Amino acid sequence: MAVSTIAGGLFVTFEGPEGAGKTTQIEFLNEALTHAGYDVFKTREPGGTELGEQLRHLLMRRGGAPVTPEAELLLFGAGRAQHMRERILPHLERGGVVLCDRFLDSTTAYQGYARKLDLAFIAAMHDFSVCGRWPDLTFLLNISLAESRQRTRGRDGAVPNDRFEAEGNDFHRLVHAGFLDLARRYPQRFRVIDAEQPVDAIAAAIWSEVRRALD
Repeated sequence: MAVSTIAGGLFVTFEGPEGAGKTTQIEFLNEALTHAGYDVFKTREPGGTELGEQLRHLLMRRGGAPVTPEAELLLFGAGRAQHMRERILPHLERGGVVLCDRFLDSTTAYQGYARKLDLAFIAAMHDFSVCGRWPDLTFLLNISLAESRQRTRGRDGAVPNDRFEAEGNDFHRLVHAGFLDLARRYPQRFRVIDAEQPVDAIAAAIWSEVRRALD
């Protein structure tokens, strides 16, 4: 089968609260796109490059050295700049599809809305770090705070997996509100999916939107 390409590529990101099922849905979409003949690069943030994975360890690890909100923000931006230049932009320029588990909207929600850092500065940092190439389509997998906490507790007993899961309910309420505000502000890019419905129904809704974008 010949590999299908898209002029300028297609850049799809997945966002949402902890435990929303982003990783599962990316796997489903990756399989569907690959079967349809598209060249897919599946990645995550923080991460995606050697530098990004090192920063992920620093940013996510529980019990590590304290990280101030300002340093946290800039480290996410640094990892994203490397990710874009090294992996994402080259794949898009070849006409491929990029699927990313979290991207710049998570930074806005977590460090902007929840940590209360300056949103205008964060937006300018994003534009710089992504070289002006924003996602084409962003899926917000939306679940309630109660469902999010139940799912993340179920992953590893009662112990949170990382620093962000370990934050309290007030923090996660602000994150959730931030994601919903971003979806309202950028309806041309965001698609809000009810992530409390059956997994197959979520996958079908996502595939329908992606096929529309490809057409």
